[in-house]
Amino acid sequence: MILNATVLLNSLEFARQSGLRSANPYFEYYAALSLLRGLVYTIPTEQWNAGGLMAISHSRAINVAFDWVAKFDKDLAAGMKMTALQLKAQRELIAYKAPASGDRNIGADYDLVDFLTILAEVSEFGSELLEVSITKNADSSSFEVLDEYIHQIATVKVEGFIFFDKEDYQRLGYVRRKTKRPYHLGAFIHPGQSEDFIGAWDGDEDACAPFSNGSPSNWQAIFDVP
Repeated sequence: MILNATVLLNSLEFARQSGLRSANPYFEYYAALSLLRGLVYTIPTEQWNAGGLMAISHSRAINVAFDWVAKFDKDLAAGMKMTALQLKAQRELIAYKAPASGDRNIGADYDLVDFLTILAEVSEFGSELLEVSITKNADSSSFEVLDEYIHQIATVKVEGFIFFDKEDYQRLGYVRRKTKRPYHLGAFIHPGQSEDFIGAWDGDEDACAPFSNGSPSNWQAIFDVP
């Protein structure tokens, strides 16, 4: 989810430079939603629920994420929740109302990069808490990546259409074979994974001025992506 938010942020910058203003609210909101979901995935009180956690609704992701942030800073959580709701409203305004005034009523009284960075860092902190708890309380020999979970993550069904992600399946298979225990996000992401994921969204090399996510230094705007 961190890598997806990074791609969406880079897409936003490309859209701004290209004058694709109608796409901006989508990139802003879904970059935020990716990190909200990612944060929820690291909260220890949230249950996997047979894969149901991955299908958490937009509203519930916002509420659960900022309820968790409020445990550390209530004022920060309240302000960030308002920003998330504003991003959601702006996306819906463009998608559902198609205003004749274009994007003139869309505000910009927030720093999106700061907003995304905080969500990514809280996600990292949550994953560190989980790792410490596992180190302290769990039997390392009991860790197992279940095949049913791999299929739940790599296979998505939407409106009767099934989408199978071969890359997700291979990556999770590698984790099952090689990783003996869970690690925090900063240690879990590795260069090959980030290069493959982010590079998959680059434009066609033969096209004129194709979209590019840039060099690896561009990938670290919101997290220390290797």
